[in-house]
Amino acid sequence: MLELVALPAVPLIAAAVVVFVPKSSRLLLPLLCGAATSAALVLAIRAGMQVVGGDPLQLSLPWVSQIGLSVSLYVDALSFLFLLLILGIGLLIIAYSFYYLAAGEALSRFYAALMLFMASMVGVVTSGNLLLLVIFWELTSVSSFLLIGFWDREEAARRGAYQSLIVTAAGGLAMLAGIIVIGVQAGTFELSELLRRGDEVRALPGATTALGLILVGAFTKSAQVPFHFWLPSAMAAPTPVSAYLHSATMVKAGIFVLARLSPIFAPMDLWVACVPAVGAVTFLVGGWGALRQTDLKALLAYSTISQLGMIVMLLGFDTEIAAIAATLHILNHAAFKAPLFMAAGIIDHETGSRDLRTVGGLAPNMPRTALFACIAAASMAGMPLFGGFISKELFYEAALTATESRPWNLATPIAALVGSSLTVAYSLRLILGAFFGLPLHEDHVHEPRAGMRLPAEVLVVVAIAIGVGPQLVVGPLVMAAAACITGTTVHSHLALWHGWTPALALSLGATGIGTITYLARRDTLRALLPPRLGQTAADIYDAAVDLLIDGAHRMTGVIQSGNLHAYVCTILSVPLVLGLTGLTSSTTAPQLADVTPPIGGALLVTLITLTATVAVAVLYRHRLASVLSLGAVGLLVAVYFVWLSAPDLVMTQLLVEAVTTILVVLVLYFLPKEIAAHEPRLRLAMDAVVATAVGIGAASVVYWILRRPFESISRYHIANSLTQAGGGNVVNVILVDFRGYDTMGEITVLAIAAIGIVALVYAQRRTA
Repeated sequence: MLELVALPAVPLIAAAVVVFVPKSSRLLLPLLCGAATSAALVLAIRAGMQVVGGDPLQLSLPWVSQIGLSVSLYVDALSFLFLLLILGIGLLIIAYSFYYLAAGEALSRFYAALMLFMASMVGVVTSGNLLLLVIFWELTSVSSFLLIGFWDREEAARRGAYQSLIVTAAGGLAMLAGIIVIGVQAGTFELSELLRRGDEVRALPGATTALGLILVGAFTKSAQVPFHFWLPSAMAAPTPVSAYLHSATMVKAGIFVLARLSPIFAPMDLWVACVPAVGAVTFLVGGWGALRQTDLKALLAYSTISQLGMIVMLLGFDTEIAAIAATLHILNHAAFKAPLFMAAGIIDHETGSRDLRTVGGLAPNMPRTALFACIAAASMAGMPLFGGFISKELFYEAALTATESRPWNLATPIAALVGSSLTVAYSLRLILGAFFGLPLHEDHVHEPRAGMRLPAEVLVVVAIAIGVGPQLVVGPLVMAAAACITGTTVHSHLALWHGWTPALALSLGATGIGTITYLARRDTLRALLPPRLGQTAADIYDAAVDLLIDGAHRMTGVIQSGNLHAYVCTILSVPLVLGLTGLTSSTTAPQLADVTPPIGGALLVTLITLTATVAVAVLYRHRLASVLSLGAVGLLVAVYFVWLSAPDLVMTQLLVEAVTTILVVLVLYFLPKEIAAHEPRLRLAMDAVVATAVGIGAASVVYWILRRPFESISRYHIANSLTQAGGGNVVNVILVDFRGYDTMGEITVLAIAAIGIVALVYAQRRTA
């Protein structure tokens, strides 16, 4: 079972190791990453041989048990399906990246971020504790930020990275809130326990609220409308990153969460009403957006949005056939989308452009690239003999079945037909625009090195194999994973030919309508649909960010006015108001303990302290005299600590007082000896009022606190010093354990003051 821990640990260790690989060892980077990924893939396959039979693997190690967080790993057929995508395609991306990225790139940083992202995704799909899943979920956001912003000198890369991080991290926070609601009310965050108690979870008072928050998180990560706008912006990343994030990992994380929690939440009304509708809208908006693009990667980004919407639709139907179709299309989408991104990267690498208006007719110069790109596009369009055809047939069947079970879903087959027609249209636009027609490139364009094509060719072979023999190639895995989605045993529906069925009629209709749509895209569609369809969400995001930044500037201008007098008044007045509010808001009078008669020596020290304090205020124009008076106040405070038998505080007070006094005296070296008397009397009077009010208020609060009856905590410290902290010296244990943060703060203050003194000494030497 400990092998489960190695699944995320191996790529994580590789991420830490490759950072230290020197730039001169360029070949060593993909070899190390490839070896780590291969090792993790072997472990995943070994686990998969067991879980496909319906027996999940589980491992739970305690971590922060007080909040229900444990290192709990859970691998079933659904996890295994995603592990194959993450690690298998990740291995191909590592090889592709070696040929794609130039020798002068920061390859150590790239591969480290790639392996960190891989480890994060493996953690997401193997987490058996929902809080642990959220931790890995946020790690995917951070690591994808590093990957998308890899070319950090480009404005588009920085903008895309920030946008993806803000949107997905915000969705992650919403999902965390929903998970906390479920976990607290159910009394557990363990996935296996929640799956077993699905009926009980759905009956919880906060189940609907929790589901809504979880859906927000899943929709943001999987780029569903209205959160889809970040995905095209992420195209500023290097093409290997785009191929990996958009085919097998980043956007599939939201899909995985929906599939994983489907047995719990799918019967709920919110799921039934929201998930299919959001998926359908995304399916259509993404398809229309893809058809309008001229940049190859932007076209593929919108096509990813569309295909993800289709999968979300299927997960929302909550039927056996829909679960099978969703599971199969998750595989098919990875098998055709990664090669298409790789083809776009090859075109960009060889021609220097991805714009369909400047590249075209590349098939004679790149016949092998054109071949695998055509196969991948045909699978995406749902053409026969390719994997996409099988899942599209099941998609149509699931849409028709949903109509039968829910009459209000009559629009579902129509949405399926229109969305699939758009898929055919943008697939034609991609292939015909890039590889056929009039050549728009220079004659020197040629095929890339074989190592750059091989990863894509491996995946298109998989797409063909799934299309020709779906039951033989992926049947058992798809059925087992679909059973994890439905929570019940499913029966095989995978076949190349199902006969003359309504689903086949829809498929033929989509092919015809899609072809007409492609041919009429410049005239008819521009007249029917607005040009900025799907851009509203991006405009709202940009407006919200601008408003936030403008508001921050305005607030900063008011708060950080540069007026030291206003700062001091605010700092003193706010605690006074808060303290007095707490003191006077109680409905009952505070209970006061008896007052111990003061000792004569203490009264004398108090009088001297008051005198020194008044001297600070009276002599404030004479800087050195006021500093000396302030130092006297600090030394008298140390005398109080001596009287209270607190030697550690005495030492701290003396050190702080000595260091700060030296620091202030050094500062005075650069200032005039006296302050000119130019303050208006009204301001002085107001300052006196504020100072008096703060003094009386602070004294009242302290007087009330010190006279409250209390029980000393020294007994607790004495009883637990040795047993919990392992120290016999109670005072030392209090300083370094029970009050460790307080001691660390004191040390930090001393360190900052010492650094300031050193800086001033050096500054004085330079001016001398």
